[in-house]
Amino acid sequence: MTKKLALKQFEWFWEALFNSYAQVFFSDNKLFGVALLIVSFIDLYVGLSGLLAVSTALIIAKILGYYEGNIRQGFYGFNALLVGVGLGIYFEPGLLLFFLIFLSGVLAVLISLTLEGVLGKYGLPFLSLPFLLIFWMLRLASKQFEALGLSERGVYVLNELYTLGGGNLIQFYEWINQLAIPSSLRSYFFSLGAIFFQQTIVAGLVAAIGLLIYSRIAFTLSLLGFYIAYLFYMILGVPFSELTFSYIGFNFILTAIALGGFFIIPSRSSYLQLLLIVPLVVLISVSLQQVFGYFYLPVHSFPFNIVTLIVLYALKFRMDNRIGLSTIFWQQNSPEKNLYSFSNFMNRFGKNSPIPIYLPFFGEWTVTQGHNGEFTHKDNWKHAWDFEIENEDGITFKNEGDFTSDYYCFDKNVLAPANGVVEQVVNDLEDNVIGTRNLDHNWGNTVVIKHGDFLYSKLSHLKKGSIPVMAGDVVEKGQVIGKCGNSGNSPYPHLHFQIQSTPYIGSSTIDYPISDVWIRYHGKESLQATSNPKKGSVVSQLVPKSEMKKAFAFVVGDTIKFQTEEGLEEIWEVKRDYFLNKYLECQRTKSKAYFKVDDLMLHFTHFEGKRISLIYLFYLSAFKVSFGYTHGLKLQDSFPINQIFHPKRIFIQDFIAPFYQYLRADYTLNYPAASRGFSDKPFTLNGMIKKSAFKKTLESSKFEFVIDQVGLKSFYFVRGNQKTKAICIRD
Repeated sequence: MTKKLALKQFEWFWEALFNSYAQVFFSDNKLFGVALLIVSFIDLYVGLSGLLAVSTALIIAKILGYYEGNIRQGFYGFNALLVGVGLGIYFEPGLLLFFLIFLSGVLAVLISLTLEGVLGKYGLPFLSLPFLLIFWMLRLASKQFEALGLSERGVYVLNELYTLGGGNLIQFYEWINQLAIPSSLRSYFFSLGAIFFQQTIVAGLVAAIGLLIYSRIAFTLSLLGFYIAYLFYMILGVPFSELTFSYIGFNFILTAIALGGFFIIPSRSSYLQLLLIVPLVVLISVSLQQVFGYFYLPVHSFPFNIVTLIVLYALKFRMDNRIGLSTIFWQQNSPEKNLYSFSNFMNRFGKNSPIPIYLPFFGEWTVTQGHNGEFTHKDNWKHAWDFEIENEDGITFKNEGDFTSDYYCFDKNVLAPANGVVEQVVNDLEDNVIGTRNLDHNWGNTVVIKHGDFLYSKLSHLKKGSIPVMAGDVVEKGQVIGKCGNSGNSPYPHLHFQIQSTPYIGSSTIDYPISDVWIRYHGKESLQATSNPKKGSVVSQLVPKSEMKKAFAFVVGDTIKFQTEEGLEEIWEVKRDYFLNKYLECQRTKSKAYFKVDDLMLHFTHFEGKRISLIYLFYLSAFKVSFGYTHGLKLQDSFPINQIFHPKRIFIQDFIAPFYQYLRADYTLNYPAASRGFSDKPFTLNGMIKKSAFKKTLESSKFEFVIDQVGLKSFYFVRGNQKTKAICIRD
């Protein structure tokens, strides 16, 4: 076995090791993990104890065959690490201690997995609860372990520093201590170091610098949480000492990071709520210290665990999000990445759901009454649409409009807006004479379809006897479920369409958007990922073109091959991860471009890997593609700024991102102005990516796709002097 191959086999271990240290601050930044590992070695035996514990946990998790992605992230290692450094600081080193640390590493994995299963059912993290349970257990049991001796090394800090780094490190330590640092800031540094049981400013300073490099938002929140608690202590008149405060102060730091920007999207609201949350942590900390003191046990991170879990659990019972505390839907282990992805997701998809609802008809229809309508869409039924078909003059009927058959929408097919199960059907009510209403049966002939838990669609005023489905039937998106009629409270033929959370005819509506809608409104055309079309909008489902789907509708298991003008061959595989997310992976660079695709649209959602790769340029260029189109269709979108700007460019932006984002990266894709349809000649799409700051353009890039009847033929990207052209290799 070659040395390179041997190192590659243990690549997972080094990644998991450094991430285990970084996970203490909710990070997967490996450099931050290295910095924290160094911090733990300010006391040599503490560092060794932590390293032994986390190594044991990682190897045990690997041997037992748990999900490698979680192992690499350090999820099963950081609690063992905390137990190891805790035991290393409290007890004298020896074989018995190291054996107990080894056992604690094994136990940390088992308890972490148990709590992951229990708390995971409620969508809650297990945080540092495994560490607390094991550490308290061993502290209580140690009274019976006569062979274990309490350590006094923490008293002789200079000796320990000399062992680690010699005289130079001692001089640096004394220089730091002599700096005119305000008492409160000294306590902040002590509190950071105390997370690893290191009672030195040096440890806290290294941790603070690492925290700043890892996340500007997390660093800001750590200061905010600490000083809110510090001031609250002063207000309460609680006896204060630098030593005792620092060993409880990290609770305020961790709580602020967790609830201000990690498990909750950073925002004005998340920052403001800390004014209430952190004082609660203070009260719980002070009271628990009194209780735990009777058992000679440290409170350690228990207050942080209690408050964080209570708040996250309580947020799950909200009926709305009026205060703006949005929880994470895809954890990226960085407050900035979470914020930028969430902001971009909301801009692109709005209130999108894992279950998209589409228009229930073919062709172009006009919204003749929208949300909060003039006539019937009011109060509990305000989130609904009425659709009709108009001619070029905006008229909905031919002749004099005296008969239902004169109306263009009458007898047209009505479709299931998504896959589901039919809940209720009314099919025997007469269609009204034009101008009259059946107020005794307000909704007329109706179909209610269940699409998911608390998600139903209702289609009403259908034609008598036109409904071919019955309650209990399974229907697919686009299946005919009736025809447009004039039954119920309907003076003229039209289709009433609403989304609701209960399965009854007459249920109140919910505000839920329609997906992939082509809209013409006030002369402007757009294709929107999600929309609540307004009155007067002309809407339709674009019909996907087979050539476009061949080019961009990637199927798991397929491979895509490109060759650049320089002769470099790229092979991308279409894969699905543990969480069923689809992505393209480059075999050469291992870069990944995540995407979501449906019948009409391709959306790229995330990128991981090298930005100099061809797959990254493709991710940028195919960020949003419609398989259907109209002449001159223009698609517009925006990127998460962390996916396109250099980290140096967004460093300052990160500090104020929860309040204001001045950087933008916009995407435009143009379809031909007068398409002939696919023929023997290729079909060309072109577009632009524009980066700007304060609305001033910083950089523009251009791209082009060439598509023929077989699918994607070539891809071209231009950015400054960089020009990249790749030809698709077809088998």
